Amino acid sequence: MDESELDESQRLSIYQIQRKVLERAIRGDGLVSSMELLCREIEQTLKDDRAICSILLLDNQRLKHCAAPSLPEAYCEAIDGVTIGEGIGSCGTALFRQEQVVVTDIATDPLWQDFRDLAMSNGLGACWSNPIIASDGTVLASFAIYYPDQRSPSRLHLYLIQAFSALALLVIDHYRLAEQQSRLTAALGKINARLTAVMQVIPDVAIVLDQSGHYIDFCGATFELMTPPETLWGKSIENLFEPELAAQVMKVARETLATGEMQIFEYEVVTDGERRVFEGRTAIVDDFDTDGRDDSYVLWMAREVTSRKCAEENAARLALFDALTGLPNRRHAEEQLEQLLEEVNRGHASGAVMFLDLNDFKRINDSLGHQQGDLLLQQVARRLEDQTRRSEMVARLGGDEFIVLLRESLTGKDELAESTGAVARRILDCFNAPLESQGHAYSVSVSVGMALADRPGLKTEDLLRNADAAMYAAKRLGGNRVAFFEESLQREADRRLDLERRMVHAIRNMHFLAYFQPQLTPGGALFGAEALLRWFDPEEGAISPDAFIPVAERAGLIYQLQDIVFEQSCQMLAELRKKDRLPAAFRLAINISPLQLQNYRLTERLDFFLAEYDLTADRFTLEITENLLMGQQQETYQQMQALRQRGFRFAIDDFGTGYSSLAYLHRLDVDQLKIDKSFIRELGETVAGEAIVDSVAALSRSLNFEVIAEGVETELQARILHDKPLTGLQGYLYARPMNSADLMDYVASLP
Repeated sequence: MDESELDESQRLSIYQIQRKVLERAIRGDGLVSSMELLCREIEQTLKDDRAICSILLLDNQRLKHCAAPSLPEAYCEAIDGVTIGEGIGSCGTALFRQEQVVVTDIATDPLWQDFRDLAMSNGLGACWSNPIIASDGTVLASFAIYYPDQRSPSRLHLYLIQAFSALALLVIDHYRLAEQQSRLTAALGKINARLTAVMQVIPDVAIVLDQSGHYIDFCGATFELMTPPETLWGKSIENLFEPELAAQVMKVARETLATGEMQIFEYEVVTDGERRVFEGRTAIVDDFDTDGRDDSYVLWMAREVTSRKCAEENAARLALFDALTGLPNRRHAEEQLEQLLEEVNRGHASGAVMFLDLNDFKRINDSLGHQQGDLLLQQVARRLEDQTRRSEMVARLGGDEFIVLLRESLTGKDELAESTGAVARRILDCFNAPLESQGHAYSVSVSVGMALADRPGLKTEDLLRNADAAMYAAKRLGGNRVAFFEESLQREADRRLDLERRMVHAIRNMHFLAYFQPQLTPGGALFGAEALLRWFDPEEGAISPDAFIPVAERAGLIYQLQDIVFEQSCQMLAELRKKDRLPAAFRLAINISPLQLQNYRLTERLDFFLAEYDLTADRFTLEITENLLMGQQQETYQQMQALRQRGFRFAIDDFGTGYSSLAYLHRLDVDQLKIDKSFIRELGETVAGEAIVDSVAALSRSLNFEVIAEGVETELQARILHDKPLTGLQGYLYARPMNSADLMDYVASLP
């Protein structure tokens, strides 16, 4: 798992933890304080999992307690001072092996044989430990996460362990370096006239300069950048450095002599055509000469930091540029947009933001594999760059989302809209030619949303949100087109965001309930029911599924909602069985989201709930929409087949409203078709309605499918349908959706 797979809330949470811990470290509150803050923040982030964090330092091959604010004190004291080695729990073994150790069950894992009783008596059931190793290979500490029960790490947990181990390394190294610097400064303070004392503290080479910049003495053995030291006695630094660098060195030396404080100066030297970076640190040396003169000199200590400097520059680039495409990333784009808005606020410029999303790229990515998908994304980036001018900037936000920032000289709104639209059309046109990779051509198109920066007072987040909303409007219009932001789109975006926040609260407070609408045979016998999710908001009341299901799918909450339906459906069936009211052939129909069917965890979650309530899969029919069938990949079919082999049945819901295909029906081997209520509503009113019902019934007979008419509301509709070869009927005429308790009473009232 990498950062691009994190959602926005996860990235924000990790960033906030990093910021808090680094601020405390920079403030100099101490290593223990910084590490305890890190542990508490991680525990708060993983509070739902009841995670407990621990950081142990390695001191002379022994574990040394550093931070574990939530571990029992007795446990911390017991392991403090233990020598690391194979079989010394998770942390001792991880430090000994210098590799991550994941123990999912302390009670059975041999690594905990000698510490099992200690751990279990303190309520610890699992422990995942990661060694913290400095860039020079020094093993510094271990970062561990405990859990009170057996637990295997998810991909997210493994990512967090790596991320926070790196953060802990940064902080430990910070204090490690600070401690080294403190010792060095203390040693320098004791220098008088003996160079042997200097040599005990210098890292590479030390040069002693008088107040005019002449060499007095040298320490150390690294002189690759200068003439042999014996030739420099009494000469100036101008003999070693170029004039400009020599002037900078003298400026630092004079500052040292004037303030009496250590100066730090980074400089570059080119030798044999190679760029090398050094860090110079200065200090005053008093009474240095042996001839009795009372004078002050400058001790200049030089350390080569070329590798570190290159790493910092690379890190800075990674912080501002996308590693895959080389384009500016979100952070860089937002910084540039802020600068643009500052110019707009001062009345110096105008501009626009274009939000781009590749249409149906997930299908291409899934079919080709992520490696091939990445190659195509690189081609997309190059094409976008080819369409931009100097005043425009292309950035990749992540996945298949890009933005283009346009800067124009101050102009009117109409002219700005026209120039922005021209760029957008140019971008659309550049994808008319297919992308090519490994001898294959792939057609890719984009949806573009545009928001203008044409007036003072706009904010970066508002402009990005507006362009994003416009992009989704372009997608709803069919994609491969452009759309400008409108206020109505903003209101809709705000509504979705508010609904998403309320849904999170509603899930936590169990405001979602499964309701059940009975299904009857034409003869009136109960043979099943459809499970329907209902949201009852304490203030607003019932909220329509048409309003919250699309938001749940986009926000990734659909999986939690699906779990609610699964579990409450299983609870209801188990209760009917307990009361001996469960008809032999009774089945529950449950709607499956397209996202849910494409997720490998669907089978896992269904198996879990069946086992939890001792139910069999043949009690359930999984309803999918026919639109879901079009364009699906082999993985979807394979998951459907795996579920069928377990005993689940499949039905196509709202049949007749999508893009039906006999080839798909035959290939998927579904069991049931449900005629959409829009056709049932036309019975007795138009000839077409009854003709469609007859056609679906005939198709079902030929393919040996069951067929159910849903949405039956009038006696006239019922009379017409009773003459048709249907399996079942469902609608308000027979029974409205009801909660579990009412369904119990309904079943009990049947003859």
